[in-house]
Amino acid sequence: MKLLKIFFSIFIFSNLSFGQTKSPFLINNELFELPGKWEHLGKIENSGQYSFSNKKLKLGLLISVRKTEIFDFYNKELTEFEFLNKFYIWETEFWGKDDGNVEIEKIEVNETEKYIIWRLKIIDKNIESFILSGVRNSKLIGISLSDNNKKEPKSRTEKIEFIMKIYFKK
Repeated sequence: MKLLKIFFSIFIFSNLSFGQTKSPFLINNELFELPGKWEHLGKIENSGQYSFSNKKLKLGLLISVRKTEIFDFYNKELTEFEFLNKFYIWETEFWGKDDGNVEIEKIEVNETEKYIIWRLKIIDKNIESFILSGVRNSKLIGISLSDNNKKEPKSRTEKIEFIMKIYFKK
């Protein structure tokens, strides 16, 4: 009984001291722990993206985990970072075809950790997403965050830190 009380105390203390729960999701054998309570909405088949929503924070999240070999521009001679750059160019060219209705901003590139953070804004729909594209475990991982809180949106820095925490499992 004493052991049970100690375990219970540690459990309560750890939840209070870290401030929030995490929602774990396994996507193509990659674990993602989303801070807070998230609802899995479904999968977008053509992009392999899993859609999530946090109603309390008014955030939308898309996570995709795909093998690098499935892309037309894949070449086994490329380093993972070279592949990632080709993916970024391919993805931004796709979005950039929208005749000036899209803003794309490259925010951060990290060759050592193999990720690129960028921002996509669809102007006429007033949709802005902060995206982390990275290569981990020979898989292309994409995390896209949309903040739908019009009254108290997260700052740019908070959005970037949020997707980085998810990617790096902090």
